[in-house]
Amino acid sequence: MQCKIDDLPDEILEYILSLIPPYKDLRKCMLVSKRWCRATKNVIEHNETHFQKAVAFGSLFWNAWSSENWMPVIGKRHSHSACMYENSMYVFGGCTASSTTFNDLWRLDLDTRRWVRPMTMGSYPSPKACATMLYYKKSFILFGGWSHPSPYPVHQQWRLFNELHVYSIESNRWNAIDAFESPPPTSAHSATIHRNLMVVFGGVSDGYISNEVWCLNLDTYCWHRQTTSYFQPQPRYGQSQIELDENHLLILGGCTGPNIAMNDAWLLTMEGPSWTWRKVKMQHPAWAPTRIWCHQACKVGNYIIVLSRNKKKIQTNEMSISLAKVGCQLPMPPQLSNPTALYERQRNIPHIDKDENVNGRRGSLPRSPSSRSSSSPIPSSTMARTLALRSQNNLSMAAFREEPSRTNPNANRQRQLESLRRMEERIHSHKPQWKVTKKSSDNTLAIFVLDITNVLSEECSASWVPLKKNNQSGPDERILYSLVLGRGELIVFGGIRREQTTIQGQTDVDDSEVYNELHFINPPKYVI
Repeated sequence: MQCKIDDLPDEILEYILSLIPPYKDLRKCMLVSKRWCRATKNVIEHNETHFQKAVAFGSLFWNAWSSENWMPVIGKRHSHSACMYENSMYVFGGCTASSTTFNDLWRLDLDTRRWVRPMTMGSYPSPKACATMLYYKKSFILFGGWSHPSPYPVHQQWRLFNELHVYSIESNRWNAIDAFESPPPTSAHSATIHRNLMVVFGGVSDGYISNEVWCLNLDTYCWHRQTTSYFQPQPRYGQSQIELDENHLLILGGCTGPNIAMNDAWLLTMEGPSWTWRKVKMQHPAWAPTRIWCHQACKVGNYIIVLSRNKKKIQTNEMSISLAKVGCQLPMPPQLSNPTALYERQRNIPHIDKDENVNGRRGSLPRSPSSRSSSSPIPSSTMARTLALRSQNNLSMAAFREEPSRTNPNANRQRQLESLRRMEERIHSHKPQWKVTKKSSDNTLAIFVLDITNVLSEECSASWVPLKKNNQSGPDERILYSLVLGRGELIVFGGIRREQTTIQGQTDVDDSEVYNELHFINPPKYVI
């Protein structure tokens, strides 16, 4: 007796359909027949319900997309912009660890998990990072951002943008919009779309950190600065902005300075001529992340997902160093501490000129055959400091001996060489270790869940949800990644982390690592 697929019970058919990736292929199954269409809709509904229940109970799992299954063609980057459209995630711009910015656009096909670079046309945006990109009517709205001149000249400033570009998905074209009365050049701000308005809050502007609210009418491309209540959030950058409904948005976290991260939340009610800010009461802070800065948040139903480091003790200067090293990877206003100087002060590492034989700077002093055979060459950094000291104090090399300098140049030369040889032996006897070693770090990203069910009520509160221990570790700790909501999953891409290396006898040195890894956050498997 032959059995066809149409003879299967509905439960078996739905189970088979649930194994198909929830993007284009699953949608195509709706076109087979009315029965398949009905079964596919049930699977989609079950997937969404199951995902939201997993979020509510804090039962989510990390899944890395293995490099064996795909070729990473997109460059490593952080501070990029990301947005979903249908079955794809789009990524624009970002920058490298050396602050080289991009203006390329990439598309991740979520069915095949492959990167595609559309050959876009029109007026390209400037290369930049920390811009916002939002979806609106088959287009992406790109605003703001920053870039830094290359190579890295100290006397030049960061460049901020108030450019407005619209990317048409159907025509694959960028259009530059010359809007009237634009906001000041802004970076590291946040934005959401409500009806036909794009609402922009905060960020770093020319010379200051902002808490202003600007609105862009997406039908006319006219800007206006919105009046808000006197009671309002502190000026900040690197925060997350969550759309709640047409008249409400939520601001979460951010930085108010180079070493001041905020864990608060603010509700903005967008009604009337003057919009109203209200501070949200945060409950169960013991289950909250240690800090929410440069960590993008994502709304799933009545919950907000935040990725941050595992709850461990943070050293006093760790966040300050991180923000300075990454520049917070954002342009800092002039009145704030210079990020480079702050980073050097935190490291407290004496400057070592890597060039040989400073002042002289080329070549090396000759030595007697006995000295060459009896000992190893003197470290160039030690020679540099020694000769630089002599140059500063106008001393002859005889000053390293107790005997006074004589007029015979040959005798002086021999004494200088002998003094250097003895100095070399003393240094060599201490056997300094200059080996650079990586500090092992088990800091990984963890998932935190904020329940915002009561944020629009009279109580105006939000509660952190306790996490279930699933003995699964996330990727290495990082910031300035993108976190996007797919269909029944969250997609994490890119970011930057701080690695520590140690030179024995000196303090730790911070090295940055940038990623182009893909990670997915999924609920546990279930059977219909």
